[in-house]
Amino acid sequence: MVPLSNHVLFQSSDLDYARERVAQKFCDHRLDIIGDRRAFRVTHNYVPGEMISLNYISYGADVLIDPGELGDFYLIQMPIAGTATIRNGTREFLTNRNVASVLNADLATRMKWWQGCAQLHIQVRKAPLHALAMRLLDRDIPGPLIFDPLIEFSRPEMQAWRRLANSLFHAADAKVPPAGTGIQQTMHEQHLMELFLRSQPNNMSLFFDERRQGAAPRHLKRAEEFIRANVASPIGLLEIAEAAGVAPRTLQLAYRNAFGFSPMRALTRERMRRARFDLVASDATVTDVALKWGFTHFGRFAAEYRHEFGELPRETRRTRHDFGHARSEMA
Repeated sequence: MVPLSNHVLFQSSDLDYARERVAQKFCDHRLDIIGDRRAFRVTHNYVPGEMISLNYISYGADVLIDPGELGDFYLIQMPIAGTATIRNGTREFLTNRNVASVLNADLATRMKWWQGCAQLHIQVRKAPLHALAMRLLDRDIPGPLIFDPLIEFSRPEMQAWRRLANSLFHAADAKVPPAGTGIQQTMHEQHLMELFLRSQPNNMSLFFDERRQGAAPRHLKRAEEFIRANVASPIGLLEIAEAAGVAPRTLQLAYRNAFGFSPMRALTRERMRRARFDLVASDATVTDVALKWGFTHFGRFAAEYRHEFGELPRETRRTRHDFGHARSEMA
């Protein structure tokens, strides 16, 4: 049975009409038939939600799809039949039932769907996803949120996520219009996307390991907020303790009990994470990034960075394409 078959948006063999209707739910894009035109027939089934929408799409024929940057949404694509070649940013790979993709909102996309390809899509609105990430991390996102576009369902974390996603599609299938009013299960949507944020590698993943279980003492929370707000400034233990409203010794004990390290180590870790984010997300040089976050001794910075992340800063710069940093065109 075709997924979301009770929620048919349209079916058509007309290329221009199909392009227009798909664009109404996603964005303007180039759509060209590159194979046997006789096989072309688009089916788009659609269920709206609060943060996400659920979609089933098939084109029948070989097609080229070029939306450029999606802009205000991310798109998780899960083939249930056939294959597609996906390029998002610099990454290009083949997807099938075991390998899916997430198209980043801020990176250029270009795709070839091969004849017989049919996919489940979860369209995720960018603004609420960023708001959810900031709530989970209790911090601002200093730049675009970029996922590794290749989703490997061989990973246990993503197998669990896939089961949850499939359960939403099955639940939507059980609702028949007009009684059905979309997903309207905000908590389920947020749970799905929280699990995705935690499980699919992205340039904010390095901040997730900081979260403690349970409520933090008020003075510890004030200290963390002060560190984050002043991470680029020449602050020390006295300034952090004063902002927290406790004696330096009291703050040191609180950090030891909560994290197992000192407030100054927390400051260094925060600076290291900001430096890593910049190395992944920007074109800044290692020297510029080190200076920006207060590291004037470059050899010591490199050693600390390797201790923290298991690689040198220049190695992060070389491998930042894993998150589709730069743009390029599919041949």
